[in-house]
Amino acid sequence: MKKKKILHFIEERIPKVLIRSIKSRIKKRYIYDCVYYTSKKKMIEKKMSTADAVFFTPGRFLSDEIISKAKNAKIFQLWSSGFEKFNFQAAKKHRIILSNNGGENSTSVSEHTLLLMLGVLRKVISFNKIAISGNWKGNSHGTDLFELKNKCIGIIGFGNIGRKVAKLCNAFDAKVFYYDNKKISKNLEKKLNVKYLNKTNLLKKADIITLHLHLNEKTKNFLSDKEFKYMKKNVFLVNVSRAQLINYKSLLKNLKNRKIAGLAMDVFYQEPNNPKDPIFKFKDILFTPHTAGSTWDTYMRVIDNCLKNIDKALTNKKILWQVN
Repeated sequence: MKKKKILHFIEERIPKVLIRSIKSRIKKRYIYDCVYYTSKKKMIEKKMSTADAVFFTPGRFLSDEIISKAKNAKIFQLWSSGFEKFNFQAAKKHRIILSNNGGENSTSVSEHTLLLMLGVLRKVISFNKIAISGNWKGNSHGTDLFELKNKCIGIIGFGNIGRKVAKLCNAFDAKVFYYDNKKISKNLEKKLNVKYLNKTNLLKKADIITLHLHLNEKTKNFLSDKEFKYMKKNVFLVNVSRAQLINYKSLLKNLKNRKIAGLAMDVFYQEPNNPKDPIFKFKDILFTPHTAGSTWDTYMRVIDNCLKNIDKALTNKKILWQVN
């Protein structure tokens, strides 16, 4: 039987150590081929036409014309959970299943969420600078630092990541509330020690709001002027999902008027970010370069799970995590 071919789509910023790991795993069972998003269109189209499955690291927009060439592909497999940058409508049009990673990065993202919460509550960046400089003059001595204990945490989006964030917050004796378009059972609420609030009431009650939503037309600008009016003065805001969940102009306005006491984000309105973005001029902000889901442990789980899902597609078994 002729060996199947897996085409590996690579963004150039992906470290070579990860590319080698993926290649070695694929070559154990299949023919490995690769292409970069920056490769010439004719080369991309030729390789797409001979692929039995395509593994995207990560998923980026491809034209309908290029996707139409993948006539033999049983699956387009993304290694990320987000898929808004991929042309999933074209994949659907050409009857190619598109799957994400099934939330395999949820542990890393939830841990990173707590890192950002604690980091912005305890002003880790500015205090680190004070410690390194040895200039303790003007040190607030903690008068503007806060604990997680007894704080009201508002989790918006209560999937795998949101639930793991809830567990971690409970370990700090915080009071955890959630909002989602679908309530979980009373038994699960009790088990996770969380309480459901509608969107408005959660915004009013939360000391810290953390976002865990997929970006789509319904969730874009999920927090805008209207929502900020409901929030407490000196609210802390954490976003490890997608920047566009928060209206950019509203965010700047509420940083300027000090409605937001602290902002921590792992995502940007332009990626890689523009260092001249006005958002960086504010105090009490903490940013990381879209690395919430990026740990070695996560990569190994994600790669293995994605390849197992490709195995299912190529052996006519039930495919998991289909998003189109």
